[in-house]
Amino acid sequence: MIFRARLTRAARGTLCGAMAAAAAWAIHAEIVFPEAGIALRVVTLTPTIILELALILGLWRLWVVCLIGDDSGVIVRNFRGDIRLRRSEIREVFAVTGAAGCHVALRLKIGDEVHLDGLAFASPGRTNRAVQEISEALGLSSPNEP
Repeated sequence: MIFRARLTRAARGTLCGAMAAAAAWAIHAEIVFPEAGIALRVVTLTPTIILELALILGLWRLWVVCLIGDDSGVIVRNFRGDIRLRRSEIREVFAVTGAAGCHVALRLKIGDEVHLDGLAFASPGRTNRAVQEISEALGLSSPNEP
């Protein structure tokens, strides 16, 4: 069973393209502004470039992440490579809420957490549903059950 957010690769690519176009437009506007001195341009251009790169690279993290469940455990697949976990190593599946939305995470029995940024949703309801489905697929008790 493969778990992935409903946001497709095409939608994510469109969003990355729109942000790249917005970054190019902002940089162009700052460069061609006629009354600005070089110091003002550097001071305003640098944070713009850093912010746009952070946003675009943050979206790249969402590009390929998925969770693949099989008989032996799970494979967390992302752009850095595969992380293989046995079912016995996973303590719980839980939802994490942040400024950019909600995503699914795994808490391991050794105390580490594996955050699945690609399983991100805009609302807590969808995230909780994904947590419940993943917990059931892994044979773990749901966080809502006693």
